[in-house]
Amino acid sequence: MVHVGCSKLYQKYMTERNHIIDLLRFFAAAWVAIFHFNETIPYINNWYRFFFKLGYLGVPIFFVISGYCVYMASNQAKNAKHFIVRRILRIFPPYWFSIIIVGIVIICSIVTNGANSIAILPKSGKDILATITLLTTPFSSVPIINWVYWTLTFELFFYLLIFIGLLIPYHYRVFWFISISISSLLFPIHEHWPFFFIGHWPSFCFGIVTYRLLHCKDQLWLNILLLTINVFALMNIIFLPYYSQTCVVTCLLIIISHYIPLKQNFASKLGDYSYSIYLLHVPVAVYMLGSVKQIKYVQTHLWANLLWDFLLLGLITILSRWMYFNIELPSIILGKKLTNGIRKNTL
Repeated sequence: MVHVGCSKLYQKYMTERNHIIDLLRFFAAAWVAIFHFNETIPYINNWYRFFFKLGYLGVPIFFVISGYCVYMASNQAKNAKHFIVRRILRIFPPYWFSIIIVGIVIICSIVTNGANSIAILPKSGKDILATITLLTTPFSSVPIINWVYWTLTFELFFYLLIFIGLLIPYHYRVFWFISISISSLLFPIHEHWPFFFIGHWPSFCFGIVTYRLLHCKDQLWLNILLLTINVFALMNIIFLPYYSQTCVVTCLLIIISHYIPLKQNFASKLGDYSYSIYLLHVPVAVYMLGSVKQIKYVQTHLWANLLWDFLLLGLITILSRWMYFNIELPSIILGKKLTNGIRKNTL
């Protein structure tokens, strides 16, 4: 149920799409993609390679945005069951389609090269089931067949934590998030189950608390406490350089755009395709077309490298647009149909 303190602010928010989030989603997807395009070739110290060597920072951007948007989605849902149905239909159909693309690329590799040099395939029924259900590494020791799939397993467990939170009455829900955040300070990070998700929880929760600070001000001091705990958690967890700073900057941009909205623009429209870009860029640009990057001229000449990368990004974006309208959007609409729309007077 929506709490009175949130409902008016939430309804006002829903009438205005946050275009900075759309812009950030596309930027993060493109940053990660070009980072991966260049991971298979030797590093050359120039401004272009230096900037895109930091492309792993697209991941914390995604997690912060996901926390913000998923918490908003949880407030749209009539109940916990409807929330999880929508989330499952949001993440899995595009994921399954991308698995098919990986499979096609592997078949092409076998036909042309006589061997699979792309990815480690599932070796048993258990491995296949883990791959289909996103219970691969880091949940288990089953290897992923696409470099980016590990983040989706984190997302899946973040959805589960939000789902549990929805079963708790509104006034006490924040204590659930506080308890998980404290756990991220106290528990060691595990490579696999049971606490693999603890390490990235603070970045995801940064998005949650940003939404709560902007739209649910009736629990202001608890929200500030939640934010403080996650700041300490980010400082305590050692990730790659600039990880925590990226989370903070992403939150600040979302907050600024709440008060000074960004107008819709071409780049922000591309945000809809970000999930598909994320899923498709490795199998298409790295697995299928990666041989171009092995040409020494492309590796050693800045503008040849840059031109090829942006041609690849353009191709992936075009394919992702098709995937969005034919796979993602129908799945989103199905989720809304199955959950009978949004109850306007609840959060």
